[in-house]
Amino acid sequence: MKLIRLAITTLLCFLVCTGDLRSQDTIKPSITGSSYFDFENLLFSIRSDRAFDYVYHLSDKEDSACYEKNKALINQLPTDENYEAYHQLACSLWDLEMNVEAEKMFLNIARSQAKYYTAIYYHSSDVPGDTTTNTYGYGSFTSSYKNSACLYLCKIYIEQKKFDKALAYLNDATKKYKVTYTCGTGYDWQQGYYRCLYSHCYAGLKRYKDVFDLLLPYCIDGYDENLVKAIRNLYSEKAIQVFMTKAERSLRCDLDTFPSFSYSTPNYGSAYEKTDTISYYSGRAFINLFGKEVELPSPILENNEKVTKEYFEKVFRESSLYKTLRRLE
Repeated sequence: MKLIRLAITTLLCFLVCTGDLRSQDTIKPSITGSSYFDFENLLFSIRSDRAFDYVYHLSDKEDSACYEKNKALINQLPTDENYEAYHQLACSLWDLEMNVEAEKMFLNIARSQAKYYTAIYYHSSDVPGDTTTNTYGYGSFTSSYKNSACLYLCKIYIEQKKFDKALAYLNDATKKYKVTYTCGTGYDWQQGYYRCLYSHCYAGLKRYKDVFDLLLPYCIDGYDENLVKAIRNLYSEKAIQVFMTKAERSLRCDLDTFPSFSYSTPNYGSAYEKTDTISYYSGRAFINLFGKEVELPSPILENNEKVTKEYFEKVFRESSLYKTLRRLE
């Protein structure tokens, strides 16, 4: 199942870069694993709100099957023969909420000096069965067993409220065992995943200014309890209402006077026999929120649609953050 998730993730990156999934955002380049990954997070977040909390357990039949097949590995150390199954079992143990056993195995991976765990793996963006070789590398990514293990250990220690340990392993994952995506979809997921874990660590350590600085630039995209908690610890309710009123009045728009274009192939798998082209007039909008400039999310527009200032005003007022902070009036 983890291998299937890997293939789907690669395909998603490929679809975005070829236009089969229409996107009007700028594609940016950077996440985990090797042959086996924590891709539940990616697949679930794609069909969920951007504010989804990544510290969760999501077991399935394959996790149970993996446990039954490989549970003897729990009391063993990884070897050249079992290192992939060892990591896969550790991931399944997390999903099955067997955190004591998962912690022990992930610690063994994190501490291992064996080449199969210290290596950085490269994954091509070529789709299996495709006869055209990808020569430019877009959609490819790297992975690391140690990056994956450290992220799981971070989540385990967040649940245990051992936030210092959680932060230490998260720093190892993001700084010592770096992995990258050249695909915008993977990069955005990775950064959202990291922000979520950092916000839990900072909030648990009562580092509310760090939570505030980390999450405020993304506050209109989705609701985050850690950001709301940080704001209410940094400002009085009266001050919050003053800031929100000022934010509404501060909206600044840069509306395009020239059309933009998107391309999509709705009939994927039919040899690109038809390509749709749409044009629209987009733009950008900014507000001054709590003394910081925040850009509102880029609009997704239909053919011939033109974004307006009223559109951005509505986006801000209908955001979860706005409704949550305004409800005390």
